[in-house]
Amino acid sequence: MEVRPIKPEENIEFSKILNISFLFPRDYSGYKENPEEFQKGYENVRAVFDDAGKMCSGLILLPYRVYFDGSFVKMGGVAGVVTLPSERNKRYVRRLFEHIMEEMYDNEYVFSYLFPFSYAYYRKFGYELNMSLVECTIPFDALSHFKQQGKVELFLPQMDSSQIKSIYNQYIQGRNLALDMDSHWSRFHKEDPYASNTYLYTWYDYEGRAKGYLQYTIDRSDSSSSKPDMRLKEIIWLNGDAFRGMMAFLNSFASQFRNLIFQVPDFEDISPFFPDQRIIQQQIKPFGSNRVVNVRKALELMKTPAGAGKAVIEVQDPFFPRNTGRYLVEWENGKKMIRPGQNNEPDLICGVNHLSQLITGYKTVSRLKEAGHVDAAGEPGVLDSLFPKKDLCIFDAF
Repeated sequence: MEVRPIKPEENIEFSKILNISFLFPRDYSGYKENPEEFQKGYENVRAVFDDAGKMCSGLILLPYRVYFDGSFVKMGGVAGVVTLPSERNKRYVRRLFEHIMEEMYDNEYVFSYLFPFSYAYYRKFGYELNMSLVECTIPFDALSHFKQQGKVELFLPQMDSSQIKSIYNQYIQGRNLALDMDSHWSRFHKEDPYASNTYLYTWYDYEGRAKGYLQYTIDRSDSSSSKPDMRLKEIIWLNGDAFRGMMAFLNSFASQFRNLIFQVPDFEDISPFFPDQRIIQQQIKPFGSNRVVNVRKALELMKTPAGAGKAVIEVQDPFFPRNTGRYLVEWENGKKMIRPGQNNEPDLICGVNHLSQLITGYKTVSRLKEAGHVDAAGEPGVLDSLFPKKDLCIFDAF
């Protein structure tokens, strides 16, 4: 058995495994005439080959950068994890994750993120739920109180994208796990709106400053409704005027659509914008799993509280033992030092999966201790100040 990056000509085999596993069709009749089309993205694929050289399993490892406590760090986005149906239950996926963990660790990645079919399954590899979104469903007649202000402009592929990128960059400041603009823009839908039925609008205030954008498409999945829903693929606003202005713009579609549906990070609260909050449906949805690839590096990069303090963190990472150990974290007035802590009693004992929740700010020590996920012998106030609740924001599913 061999686990390795694939060659360009092998990408068609990986693509076929994707088809078989995820049950979607693809026409391969043009391969001989245009093989390059079927080789795109091969450099991100890692695959398992059996002793006869047959590709049996594979995944896509995407090299991204994400915001973390004041800087951008490497994050490995994992997608397209597949195994041939006839080759399942042979631990091939485990071999793939062993391979990419070594690769990411050696290349100074800090995190890895994926969107699991099962949180329990990927927890075996050290991943844990690390982001929640709130899905909002709003009847279009609930937008009528918004009054038009500013202006909107349809973005077309040939136009300058710098203002949209600037809005995104301003929005993600201080929000952990957000992809940097280059990574985000590489996934952003930028096709011709007239052909794709997906429209991107920028909102400008009265002084001509770009302060928000939204991208919508049409959802006709409910055949029982005479009107389709409008689904926002993304909406970002830098102030209340931008949100109100974009809602006023969308109100102009009220005669054509039934509901407006969109997702926002769980730190956003849109209810104050509406006079009757009962008509707004809001549902919390889990959104992806994260894992710490390099514990020491993550601890070195995380922010520490004001003043001085120290804590010994014992991390257990049975899947990737290079992370397992005790870490003495000492800080004073913005400076910190990470040293081996094996000679000290731990203030906190946690698995690497729950460390991910703590270090990114998704959960606090008190909350995880209450749920029975961590052992905390240290002062609760000190540990919660070391791992406080923070805003997280990742819009990209891959």
